[in-house]
Amino acid sequence: MLSLLFVQWLDGVLTESERQWVVAAIASHHRDADELLSMYTGPADAGDDPISELVRQLPEDAIESIWRWLAECLEAWVEALNLGDKRFQAFHHFSLSRDEAIRMIHKGGAEHIRKLLRDYDRWLRALRIAREDRPLILGTIALRGFLVAADHSASARVADLPCDVLPRPDALLAKWGLGETDLYEHQRRCLECQGNAILMAPTGGGKTEAALLWATAQSRGDMPASRLLYTLPFQASMNAMYDRLEQKGFEGQVGLEHSRSTLALYHRFLEETCDSASATRAAPWHKELARLHHFPVRVLSPYQILKAPYRLPGYEALLSDLFSSVFVLDEIHAYEPQRLAMIMATVKFLRENFGARFLVMSATMPTLLMQRLTQALGDCALIRATADFYARFQRHVLRMIDGELTEATWMDTIAHEALNGHSVLVCCNTVRRAQEAFEGVRSRLGQVVDVILLHSRFNIRDRLAKERAILSATGSRSAERRPLVVVATQVVEVSLDIDLDTIYTDPAPLEALLQRFGRVNRRRLRKLAQVNVFLHPDDGQHVYEPDLVRRALGVLSEHDGRPIAEEEVSAWLDQVYQGETKTRWEKAYDDEFRLFTSSCLDRLRAFQSDKSLEDLFYQAFDSVDVLPLALAAEYDRLIEGNEPLAASELLVPMRWSQFASLRKVGKTQERGPVKVVAADYTETHGLVVG
Repeated sequence: MLSLLFVQWLDGVLTESERQWVVAAIASHHRDADELLSMYTGPADAGDDPISELVRQLPEDAIESIWRWLAECLEAWVEALNLGDKRFQAFHHFSLSRDEAIRMIHKGGAEHIRKLLRDYDRWLRALRIAREDRPLILGTIALRGFLVAADHSASARVADLPCDVLPRPDALLAKWGLGETDLYEHQRRCLECQGNAILMAPTGGGKTEAALLWATAQSRGDMPASRLLYTLPFQASMNAMYDRLEQKGFEGQVGLEHSRSTLALYHRFLEETCDSASATRAAPWHKELARLHHFPVRVLSPYQILKAPYRLPGYEALLSDLFSSVFVLDEIHAYEPQRLAMIMATVKFLRENFGARFLVMSATMPTLLMQRLTQALGDCALIRATADFYARFQRHVLRMIDGELTEATWMDTIAHEALNGHSVLVCCNTVRRAQEAFEGVRSRLGQVVDVILLHSRFNIRDRLAKERAILSATGSRSAERRPLVVVATQVVEVSLDIDLDTIYTDPAPLEALLQRFGRVNRRRLRKLAQVNVFLHPDDGQHVYEPDLVRRALGVLSEHDGRPIAEEEVSAWLDQVYQGETKTRWEKAYDDEFRLFTSSCLDRLRAFQSDKSLEDLFYQAFDSVDVLPLALAAEYDRLIEGNEPLAASELLVPMRWSQFASLRKVGKTQERGPVKVVAADYTETHGLVVG
């Protein structure tokens, strides 16, 4: 607040407009406008006048030091910072005397601050009702955003920033030991593409490499790409992509951003250093650097970007970092229509106003989704793998089963497959059902073949141990492959680079089933592997929309017993999304797109963060971590032993709605920031909710 005192020394140096922007930068430095103005714009004759009191406390030698800096040092700073163009020439003629400068502060300093705050208030009111003045709207976001980002980075004592321009694609290819002639056709087209694009290629067809070539190729244009943001819908897939990018030519340049990224990083650093103390220091610091937008490459959820339209604190710095950025939106099929609409409305906003460029990727997509993507992306290239390439990646033959997965007959069949030396994936739609299937298979196999249960309600310590065991036995690059049964929920659809021999799965929407099939015969070790889909139950099991499940089963039944031609799958999706299903999807998407645009994006202005929206945001877009009561004693021991990250490994993610249901029946308790749930937990079954 006291910094506003010295703006009056620049009368005659700054224009009226320039002065207003300087005042806005100073006044908004630490506080949002509403909070600041409510603190300092009361009546001047009030008994408690904080501004006058602040001015009275300012020592004269401090005033003199600031005057001396302007009078004696300013020219050298202008030259050192390369600010010597005509806009700064007036500063070279600063001629205010020491005595006059001090007199101005003492005589009318408090009233000067009040006047500037009144002007600031009027300027903000005009900003809030501005509709078409994009330079004002975007300029104020940049003003606040870059100032706050620079201030926070300096306060954190961040060292030199890494290079903020992505490497050229030829440098990336050199790191991979490849030349352009080694690329697939769709990868080559991504390398040559300038601007927005949609990429369709089969699972395992080099989409990640194609995306990186596209991203680095954007540096060839007039506006070099300053950041790469690689977005994915699930934490497990984000963690895997972080590792992959570190190995793909961006070592030390990748940030990871999600609610549990500190733990994910802790485990990675622990594996590198074998030193818990070092990993405990490094993981939070790496997370903090990512929060400060330090890294030129970031792996995150699209929901992290939605913090800006929701105006969570720091949103201006987040938006400012997105100027001239390139985005890869991977696994775009995974979002239900309302959330997808919010993401794509934000994509359109960033494309039109921030010079951001986007590559959207999927193995397949229906026409109605393609139409919505092109509306958001504007002029964009459609890059699709060739028909010959799709044919080369044919891996599965489809079998539809008129029964239910958990029936004893099929438990026997699954166990028999494992005893014959096969690795089997059993995919269920709910955690409870997966736990039931796990018991059924394990009781038949005993200790002969390992059976591993994997779902979302394991803590990270147990989940990582399970993932390591699964990767060892079935990883697509594992040299120690062995028979195994993996019983899993939808968590297996993403991230794990595993390659099993066959799958037995609950009914699900077609997109989900295709992702599950992608975990089978990934390396094409056999010509075709059988994928088994049950026809019951077809009601969505309170996880999926029943109509989408039934339509998927209808389409698949037409191809029962035949190899799956992946280039035809988009047409299968169009068969699912027609009639009432299509109308319902389009209405949900279009209504949310319009609402989110009008209520959030069109009203987005600087200086207006809304803390009250924070809990609503996390409830809408994230899970809550809970501590099972059975692990509470171990948690307390680790906290008392000053091992907070090891303690947080015991927390289990749970949907807000599930937690709210337990709280309603009195099965939760608050222990400081930790939410404890009265539910059984074991390392084999995970959290068991009745």
